[in-house]
Amino acid sequence: MKHTPVKLLSVLITTLVSGSALADNHSFEVQVGASRDFFEETKHDTSVINLGLGYALDKNWTLEVVASSYDTWNTNSNNNLADIDGRQYRLDALYNIDTESLWRPYVAFGVGDQKQKLNKTTSTRDTLLNAGVGAKRSLGGNWEFRTDIRAFNSLDEEYTDLAVNAGISYLFGPVPVKAAPVVAAPAPAPVVVKDVDTDGDSVFDSKDKCPDTPAQYKVDAVGCPMELTETVAIKLAVKFDTAKSIVKDQYLEDIGNLAKFMNQYANTIVTVEGHTDSQGSDAYNQTLSQSRAEAVKQVLITKFNIGADRVKAIGFGEAKPVADNTTAIGREENRRVVGAVSTDVTKKQVR
Repeated sequence: MKHTPVKLLSVLITTLVSGSALADNHSFEVQVGASRDFFEETKHDTSVINLGLGYALDKNWTLEVVASSYDTWNTNSNNNLADIDGRQYRLDALYNIDTESLWRPYVAFGVGDQKQKLNKTTSTRDTLLNAGVGAKRSLGGNWEFRTDIRAFNSLDEEYTDLAVNAGISYLFGPVPVKAAPVVAAPAPAPVVVKDVDTDGDSVFDSKDKCPDTPAQYKVDAVGCPMELTETVAIKLAVKFDTAKSIVKDQYLEDIGNLAKFMNQYANTIVTVEGHTDSQGSDAYNQTLSQSRAEAVKQVLITKFNIGADRVKAIGFGEAKPVADNTTAIGREENRRVVGAVSTDVTKKQVR
């Protein structure tokens, strides 16, 4: 089906009239631009002049009618040149993807009618579908720069051309009409109610967001208990005999205190770290330190019912001494498993 310029203008005018109620106070656009067309067939690439008129249905959608004109040459099978005078009229829809950024990308698609006259005598016509992507940028005031790249496909001749476009748009439209101010009815006279403090926390009921607060708690300006967050912690240190990974009974109470802390604060996880003195090879000490950490972990699990997923055991060998390994006392300090647990606890403040 052929689309004449008259038909395209008729479609645009009908759309603008029917869409104006849905797009009050949106701008019109007048666009002037140029493009470079790259033809798929025997026509020479050429420059094109574009003139368009658009209407914004809303902040994302714009309808445009565009007229284009170009002059180029066609080379036939006998290498004869033919002068081609081209005219194109189309109706496009633009979808503005981003309406807030400095560069505002959009996609475009449309349909149009193209008329070509060879050597100013023979005329041909075909219907073109087009699609492309582009971007706009405000130049200040009502002016806007735009550029895009389009593909044009002929439904009649089955070819596809490419065009790179750039242009300037001038935006205009009606000024929004301000609604008449609404005069509010006079407010009724306030009813005076005597304020009371039912729960005795020194905050009147009209402001008290936490009624019935127990008297022993301090309250804030809206009658809710004041809270204080503090960090509570517990540490563990277990020493071992030379080359041993057996937990001595004397440390069971300390391990039990750690377990009690973890049971009180169920969200806690402990990492027990195993260490050795410097006697023995690095590989041996690494294995021994891991065995010591695992031994303490098993005591927490089997004797004090701490979940296995809440205890991590890591051996560090002789890499982290806390005392001098050249003395017996220092080596005793280094044969150890240590651990620490802390958590934040929020408590209500009492008076």
